[in-house]
Amino acid sequence: MKTQQPPVSDVEQILGELPGLDDRGRQLCECDHGDDEAYAACGRKAKWRVTVDCVCGENHPRRVEILCSRCLRTLRQLQDRDTITARRL
Repeated sequence: MKTQQPPVSDVEQILGELPGLDDRGRQLCECDHGDDEAYAACGRKAKWRVTVDCVCGENHPRRVEILCSRCLRTLRQLQDRDTITARRL
């Protein structure tokens, strides 16, 4: 007797394709170390989920990034008028 697998729903397929949902230990830092011509991800093991809220008054959108500790430290040094919230992965 054959066992039939249930069909994979669209939601399950999309969730399975999102990086890091199945294995948080394998997430890599998304910080851009490239130049003006091309994006180059940092590639170190990410430890932080960082939310950056701009408070300059220009209504910039909220950013969410996955960063390593070194890139988080650099971000905190560079961001003068932004509110940074970091949570461990």
